[in-house]
Amino acid sequence: MYDTLITNGTVVDGSGQPQFRADVAIKDGRIAAIGHFAGAAAAKRIDASERVVAPGFIDSHCHSELSLVAQPTAESKSRQGVTTEILGNCGWSAYPLADATRDTITYFSRPIFGHPDVEWAWSDLAGYFNHLTERGVGVNVATLVGHGNVRAAVLGFEDRAPSAAELNQMKALMQQAMDQGALGISTGLCYPPGIYASTDELVELCGVVSRNRGLYATHLRNQVDGLVESVQEALDIGRRAEVPVLISHHKTCGKRNFGKVKETLAMLERARAAGLDTFSDIYPYIAGSSTIVVLLPPWVLAGGLDAMLTRLADPQARARIARDWEAGLPGWENRVAAVGWESVTVSHVVTERNGDLVGLTVVDGAAKRGKSIVDFFCDLLLEERGEVGQILVNSCEEDMLMVLTHPYSMVGSDGLDVGGKPHPRQYGTFPKILGEFVREKQVLSLESAIHKMTGYTAQTFGLPEIGLVREGYRADLIVFDPATVKDVATYGDSRRYPVGIDWVMVGGVPSVAEGHSTGDLNGRVLRKAN
Repeated sequence: MYDTLITNGTVVDGSGQPQFRADVAIKDGRIAAIGHFAGAAAAKRIDASERVVAPGFIDSHCHSELSLVAQPTAESKSRQGVTTEILGNCGWSAYPLADATRDTITYFSRPIFGHPDVEWAWSDLAGYFNHLTERGVGVNVATLVGHGNVRAAVLGFEDRAPSAAELNQMKALMQQAMDQGALGISTGLCYPPGIYASTDELVELCGVVSRNRGLYATHLRNQVDGLVESVQEALDIGRRAEVPVLISHHKTCGKRNFGKVKETLAMLERARAAGLDTFSDIYPYIAGSSTIVVLLPPWVLAGGLDAMLTRLADPQARARIARDWEAGLPGWENRVAAVGWESVTVSHVVTERNGDLVGLTVVDGAAKRGKSIVDFFCDLLLEERGEVGQILVNSCEEDMLMVLTHPYSMVGSDGLDVGGKPHPRQYGTFPKILGEFVREKQVLSLESAIHKMTGYTAQTFGLPEIGLVREGYRADLIVFDPATVKDVATYGDSRRYPVGIDWVMVGGVPSVAEGHSTGDLNGRVLRKAN
């Protein structure tokens, strides 16, 4: 007798192979059989007529470290069909932590992680995983380790190279994380403190990852005018450290750079042909979201929060910031010059007095306050003590589709669960792929899209027994209506669940049943096997 029998469905198994009609039987949390079992006995039966049965989606790129603690059901993801989240991206993770810099790194990460009331009751990855396991979690969880955390634990937010002894400390922290099950390392080379790291430093740390068969995921140093050079740096790191390279949210910023992804994708293809594994992840939107401090020149951020706030209050420093926005700095990712202030929207603040600015562009916010752009920007950061989020329109659909349809790309939401109006990708990424780009625009086949959201991601990160509808695999499954599935979250009303997803199962236990969250917490932590 089976625990659950899903009958009459169209199976898209996550491998990229053609769909087929079959029943899927579940027993003891795993896929027991795939075939035709109309007469089989089962404790529960789900009729999947006119529905697709697929592996649960794997969010290859997210920032749910604290939201999974604050909201263990992970409903904004499970209602999309997500059964596994991969954390630790863009150089940000919630581990490792050092006592001397714990407060600085936790505060700087608030516009990324949200949930400031969550206590960081751990210091390393093992402690974080134990915390999730003890409390329960509704999705499976795997993670990279953020280079920013590793660097901050040893150097704080100092703008300098590590000494030999300090580099060894960083490598030891990286080895500890790999021993505790990390999938690899990520960098955020436009964020402090990762922005201060040299290529040589990253090669050394990636050498640790390589020896443990992990991968290197990078939020590039410069996605604006220096995109090509930044991808070249990532490939150089991969070659020197002999580690696979994943370009995070592969895109470019600003009209003058549109089209460059054709060149950078070709660079990845040439590297792959020469023996280096290369990948990209992508979210299906032309606007991104992050902390607004990323728009500041690097020298403003050196030394941490208090040093940054002191500079923002200094009229001479403000004048220098304005000049740097206008003229740029060598090697710096100057998004302001590329996209313009009219493309930058305030998405999150802390204080009530600035709540009226949420949803306004910087241009409109400055006009509302009767200030210049530089004074508005610096005053806002001072009043919010750096805790300001942004949504930035920076790319174009042609480039986005070029990356999305590339054979070595996978899907990641890059979702931030921050504030009342987060980027809609937190609620809509995977249904948007199915509804808009498969059904409506037909730029992807259903089989290819699901492969990019399941089997290919599991293969890339080395996660066994998930990502495919295959006998013996964990029963992480979704049942959805291909004729109606779509996202409904918008920039103005982003906390809206998608439609068309009927069932989501994590280890055979429904997290979504008939379109509604069950509250069951059957997820588990996924450690990379050594």
